[in-house]
Amino acid sequence: MRIEGGEKRGFIIKVPKDIRPTTSFIKKSIFDTIGSFILNKEVLELFAGSGALGFEALSRGAKSCIFVDISRSSQKAIEENIRKLNYQDKATFIKLDAVKFLKNYSISFDVILADPPYDYENYDELLSYGYLRLKENGIFVLQLSSKTKLNLNSFSILKNYKKGETSVLYLVKT
Repeated sequence: MRIEGGEKRGFIIKVPKDIRPTTSFIKKSIFDTIGSFILNKEVLELFAGSGALGFEALSRGAKSCIFVDISRSSQKAIEENIRKLNYQDKATFIKLDAVKFLKNYSISFDVILADPPYDYENYDELLSYGYLRLKENGIFVLQLSSKTKLNLNSFSILKNYKKGETSVLYLVKT
């Protein structure tokens, strides 16, 4: 998986064998949409997997990124990529379930990026606690199966992008 833009453009990040990374096409679409908003922002990547979205955000000028994933292989790969990219002062990995992180850490973010597994079912809690952790006018970018039905709580939809079986929802806290 390659970083597509910013100061680390072209850097190939390590991807664990058991991880399905966000496709380059979807990643490009996400950063075409939020790229100008990301500068100097605090970012959270949930279900981080390879960390592709968070590293892309950092490369494009995000102030910081916390990567959260429960997988040991993700932890190993992301921590190695943090060192290789020299992002130790901007990036942190936390090995924890995404919803538990949102429940137990009272940190606020400008941007939350989430790409849960397609069989994920806990969207209500993810969105409820995600809403609490977003700063005012913050953006929650959620990838999911286009067949999934959601209760969006108090979010406003900025954009709903669909590509095949995948939807990318851009939700704003207003």
